[in-house]
Amino acid sequence: MASRMTGVRSVLGVSPVEADCFRTIGDAISSARDGDVISVRPGVYPESITLDRDVTLSGSGQPGDVRVESSGEAVLRATAEHAEVSGIEFAHSGGEVAVDVRSGLLNLDECVVSAESEVAVVARKGSRLRLGGTTVRNPGGAGVLVFDGAKAELTGCTFTSVATTAVVARSGGAPTMVNCVVTEAKGAVLAADKGLGELRGCRIEDISGTAIVVEENSALTVTDTRVSNVDGVALLSAGGSRPVLRDCRISDTTAQAIVVVQDAFAELDRVTVEGARGHAVQVLDASTADLTECVVTGAGHDAVVVGGDATAKLAGCRITGGSGGGVVAEQQARVTVRDSVVTGAASAGLTARHQARLVVERGEVRECQTGISWQDHADGSVTGAVVRDNLGDGISVLTDQAVDVTGCSTDRNLGTDTRLPGAGLQEPGEPEQRALPASPADGDELDGLLEELAALVGLDGVKREVETLVRLHQMSERRAAAGLPSPPLSRHLVFTGAPGTGKTTVARLYGRILAALGVLRSGQLVEVARPDLVASVVGGTAIKTTEMFTKAIGGVLFIDEAYTLSAGNGSSGGPDFGREAIDTLVKLMEDHRDEVVVIVAGYTNDMRSFLAANPGLSSRFSRTIEFADYSSAELVTIVDGLCGSHDYRLEFETRAALHTYFTELPRDSAFGNGRTARKVFEEMLGRQAYRLADDPDAGHVALTRLLPVDLGPLPGSSVGAGAGRADEERIEQLLGKLRALVGLDEVKSEVSDMVDLLASARRRQAAGLPAPSVSRHLIFAGPPGTGKTTVARLYGSLLAALGVIAQGQVTEVARADLVGEYVGHTARRTTEAFDRARGGVLFIDEAYTLSASRGSGTDFGREAIDTLVKLMEDHRDEVVVIAAGYEREMAGFLDANPGLSSRFSHRVRFADYTADELVTIVNQHATETGYECTGPTVAALRTHFANMHRGDSFGNGRYARQVLDETVAHHARRTRSLTDPTMDDLCVLHPEDVPAPPRPE
Repeated sequence: MASRMTGVRSVLGVSPVEADCFRTIGDAISSARDGDVISVRPGVYPESITLDRDVTLSGSGQPGDVRVESSGEAVLRATAEHAEVSGIEFAHSGGEVAVDVRSGLLNLDECVVSAESEVAVVARKGSRLRLGGTTVRNPGGAGVLVFDGAKAELTGCTFTSVATTAVVARSGGAPTMVNCVVTEAKGAVLAADKGLGELRGCRIEDISGTAIVVEENSALTVTDTRVSNVDGVALLSAGGSRPVLRDCRISDTTAQAIVVVQDAFAELDRVTVEGARGHAVQVLDASTADLTECVVTGAGHDAVVVGGDATAKLAGCRITGGSGGGVVAEQQARVTVRDSVVTGAASAGLTARHQARLVVERGEVRECQTGISWQDHADGSVTGAVVRDNLGDGISVLTDQAVDVTGCSTDRNLGTDTRLPGAGLQEPGEPEQRALPASPADGDELDGLLEELAALVGLDGVKREVETLVRLHQMSERRAAAGLPSPPLSRHLVFTGAPGTGKTTVARLYGRILAALGVLRSGQLVEVARPDLVASVVGGTAIKTTEMFTKAIGGVLFIDEAYTLSAGNGSSGGPDFGREAIDTLVKLMEDHRDEVVVIVAGYTNDMRSFLAANPGLSSRFSRTIEFADYSSAELVTIVDGLCGSHDYRLEFETRAALHTYFTELPRDSAFGNGRTARKVFEEMLGRQAYRLADDPDAGHVALTRLLPVDLGPLPGSSVGAGAGRADEERIEQLLGKLRALVGLDEVKSEVSDMVDLLASARRRQAAGLPAPSVSRHLIFAGPPGTGKTTVARLYGSLLAALGVIAQGQVTEVARADLVGEYVGHTARRTTEAFDRARGGVLFIDEAYTLSASRGSGTDFGREAIDTLVKLMEDHRDEVVVIAAGYEREMAGFLDANPGLSSRFSHRVRFADYTADELVTIVNQHATETGYECTGPTVAALRTHFANMHRGDSFGNGRYARQVLDETVAHHARRTRSLTDPTMDDLCVLHPEDVPAPPRPE
């Protein structure tokens, strides 16, 4: 192999074709000694390299001529004390890490890392990484991760096409970036969990999320760095972190530029913020920000906002222009503004409201809507300030707290130069005049919009509600013109109803109508859902919600499926960021009550839960508009309208067939109203195209006519509402689980027979034969602890695998979940429980309690039964109901309503477990938890179960588990004194561990 001496170092050659060279880089490394140089000739090397010795790996030729590729395992793993690599491109996919620095120092110079991995480059505990002039790409994950105290020096590097964050510092990891470029990434830098870092002379641009995040007690210093074109926040500081920005420029962020939350501290020295569409700086949650000689221009909202119990100090700053105020202190914030200049703010230059404290020392405020304003219960002082040339008041003290005004110069303000309590006409708490008032009502435009509303199909109740709101606004204007007080008007609305009923269309029209009335400035609709408002990091939700709210200023914010904000965040167990969005929304609605109309939409029952999520919601959404499902005739009208828009024609008989189709169509959870009508129309076009494809002589009339034959069959039948295809493999797996249950022979036989009957019905239906009417609802009768809930879950999964129902989940309820406290409450609660079970099984435990009389008052249990019977009929293809309880009492339940017996035609009886079956249950659970029952122990268990008294409350399988728990406790007590127990001592249960059976009472 090629090797020549250079002083004391050897040079080893690697080439896929040249003679006297190693064929793989790995072979060369294996033959090298510390200090050797490995020269890699141009070519593609499909291998995974481990640098376990101090060598230099050098690629020959032009950049990209040497390419090392691997999939799965890291393409480069470094464990040497000091290894250097230059001029090589490393490509990796399908694994966790592309370049893995496990220990020692790795220097990558003029290299390229092209990854499709979770992380492109990782520096682990105790390692050091140096990247010089290296490009990192990773459209599959993060760029560089430095953690567990590792260090990284990144100089002149480029990070591009990164799916998540370019550089991440965690758990004490400390990267330093000098003259680096980050572009086309979701995030530039993340420091978390006491991460450290430094940026000097870097450029960050074209970021699709938050550019720099510093959280969880981390620290980051950013110097002489430019951040631009960020689709989100430029810097988010949270969780006790301490970022420092010096001589930086931030421009063109779609949200706030800098956000400081959760007890964080941010030091901003000579930072310029240009063109932030949200706030330039926002400080919340007991956090602190110090701004020194900072410049803010053209903010899309208030430039600097300090809220909660946060603190901010501004010294020598300049704030120019913007769509809101200059500096705003609210809630319990404390703000000091010293030697600063605020000019041209669309609202007040400096504002304190709520219980905030604002202290102004010297400086200048000019050409703003108002100069300096204290409102509500705010306090503070202003000393030696120049306040002039403002469009309204100069200094306005409209608070009930003390404000010290000393040595100020106030002149040429169009309002009152200094308005103190009692000196002016405006009352404390009166809202400021809006910077951009809405236009007066345009009668012709309003009439046109109302005609457009009236032309919508159906929605008679909705149209009347909207027209009522319009007339209320018109009456409010007439009363104001007559000098009368305006009636209370809440413009925010709740739209309830099923999907596809035109809620978005009406919301868009409502915004335009309010704009035509002069109530809103522009009337645009900004449509959002939970993903647009809720973030996955603490503090991010408030930012996203504020960003979308800001976009809607002057128009309508339409929140679809708003109930998902109050429904928690699944099973993750983390913070409920949806509730954070609601809380932020309530505050924004109050702060901008004359600038935005909010419409929340969703299912009727779910929206009740949403309105209960925050005490302020119900007062702000005082009007609810119910969107009813379209009737069959209205759905035909919608299809007819689609035909007219696309030059098709419905024949008379086709209209009749469509009406019959929509009348018989199951209105289950998949029913989409107008969307269903559009889907049916598109399917008819497809069938017509298929029908006419082989007819070259079809003329204009034939091409535009839709016939009854073009209408497809109804989904589903009595067997199921077209939930899906049967999964034979899954069916056999579930039947195997059923057979593996202890005992329950009669149960297994009944359920297996039901499965066979349903499978046969599905096969007959597929063959075009009439399917027998099959009732899938069951009565589970028997004592407690005999596996009724377990079998119900298996039955639900079996029905889903058979394609009879959509999901197969089991919703378990009892009397308390169905029965309310007053007339009408029970029907609602029962309906809500039934809705949760759609597509699956509603399992009613101790169902007989619904028919048992509860005293002399109104029997709400019977109301639950009556509601249940109707729902089972209306949604017979969507939900399977299993009612469970003692056998004798269940007979009384079935007699409570004449419709119950016909719907529950199958009864499955669960018998008490025998002594041997109870022993088997104990043995199974013992094995699962790492214990072993010997032969004598099994005999002792059998004796226990054979000799015990079984009363009405005997718990069967639950009792068996209680016996095991007592046996394990006795075992622990017996082995506690053993000083050096063996494995058998720890695992084997002895006969004396088995408790004696309880004496009959």
